[in-house]
Amino acid sequence: MAEQTILVTGSTDGIGKATAHALSRQGHRVLLHGRDSGKGRKVLAELEAATGSDRLDLFIADFSVQEQVRGLAEEIGETYDRLDVLVNNAGVFMPEREVAPGGIEMTFAVNFLAQVLLTHELLPLLERSAPARIVNVASIAHRSVGSIEWGNLPGFSRYEPYEAYAISKVGLIAFTARLARPLEGTGVTANSLHPGVIDTKLLRAYIHGGNEGAPPEQGAEVETYLATSPEAGTVNGGYFEETRWTQPSSLAADPEVQERFWEMGSGLTGAVRWADPKAYAR
Repeated sequence: MAEQTILVTGSTDGIGKATAHALSRQGHRVLLHGRDSGKGRKVLAELEAATGSDRLDLFIADFSVQEQVRGLAEEIGETYDRLDVLVNNAGVFMPEREVAPGGIEMTFAVNFLAQVLLTHELLPLLERSAPARIVNVASIAHRSVGSIEWGNLPGFSRYEPYEAYAISKVGLIAFTARLARPLEGTGVTANSLHPGVIDTKLLRAYIHGGNEGAPPEQGAEVETYLATSPEAGTVNGGYFEETRWTQPSSLAADPEVQERFWEMGSGLTGAVRWADPKAYAR
């Protein structure tokens, strides 16, 4: 496969770091992202030494702050004239309720709204680079959500950690399916995935320590497959769970739920191009 320019968000730890390593070993130009510059520089040096690649770059942004997400997209657009793949891998699990700017609960801000906003801001660059891909990292946890109390979003004044995490992933899968519709004919595809139950900082936050997941490299295989495989490049709006394409929960697949998350994501991020239906009139 020809060299691709690939952004992997949340790539200074866990599955994201393992994915960046795998993609770099394949010869791709990999853009790393983290929120801590010191840790980011350390991981950059580590990956350069491990892969021998001189095609790694680092960008810093706190995904709970929308202005920093916009700044990240702007910086990438100013630095690179193409982006072949966006892997929205960054995510958090918050054992206690925390609030991001604007009164938005932290899990929802990082796991859903930041992905919506970054995708929106980078879409023109992806379209100019077509064929290109958007790969959104969700979770099998979304299947635990039977219904959504819309009035509790986005602040989650009634907070239960696992529920908030699972709802953020329902939103991401629903958004991905809805995004695929206007992407038809652009040369850009959007798909979501569950990478498996992987031993990461996020999983350990949920189970309060211990090691009950597979190694990050196993999750990275799934992300790398969707980012680079020819077969995955022919799918748009799909959901991949560990080893196969399958259907997400009926809730995430519900067109009304997809539209509700689409409108919420557009409104809370100011994603004007998506908030105005005429922008994608065909």
